[in-house]
Amino acid sequence: MTMIPSFENREPAQIITEKNHFESSGRIYKALSWLDYAKRTNNISALEYAALETRLGIEQLIFEQLVVGVGSELEQREYKKCKGNAKLLDQILTRLIPRYEKLVDFTIALAPKGIPISKWDNSRLIRDSGKVSKYLHWSGGLDTTVQSEEWFNSGVDTVLGAAKYVWDTLTTGNTAIMRLEDLQPEIRELWEMYASGQITLESAANRADILEPMLQERLTKGSKGRQR
Repeated sequence: MTMIPSFENREPAQIITEKNHFESSGRIYKALSWLDYAKRTNNISALEYAALETRLGIEQLIFEQLVVGVGSELEQREYKKCKGNAKLLDQILTRLIPRYEKLVDFTIALAPKGIPISKWDNSRLIRDSGKVSKYLHWSGGLDTTVQSEEWFNSGVDTVLGAAKYVWDTLTTGNTAIMRLEDLQPEIRELWEMYASGQITLESAANRADILEPMLQERLTKGSKGRQR
């Protein structure tokens, strides 16, 4: 079982040098570490660093959903256009994977037992990205912003809510989605029936369970044939 690292009581030198990773989980881990430091020291810069890492973590997370779902179909030129913009990344995601949320539900329903898969609320992620950005591009008098205890505490709560949603979801499940082009024909048919409303998700899962022995036998025969 993977141990989840603690982000509490870390000092700035530790935050920027230890466990310094740049995928979504690494970004959010740093954000929560900076938040903890900000609360312990009432440090405005630490709050800003936490907001930045949270926003970068959200953008990276949506990009990771894209990579999992479409792989090489995402052109580098297209990615560069939306880099740094969570909303544009989500628009590409829903364009390249139509009925994305339904496909996630389908993936969860048909996943092997014991493999938790997370369903991300991308609308929330986009909202949270906008909220935390206010603490990167703040405006107003110093007495109502960086010198205000109320402003500081509100910033901590806002960034913490966004970062904790990502962290808690990352540490309790996997980001995964079935790639339609890789599905066996029978499973692809179940997906089309579910997506078009002809059958329920429960019915799709039950039918998949019935099909599983036959599909496993096909895969086994195919594997043996390639070994000859």
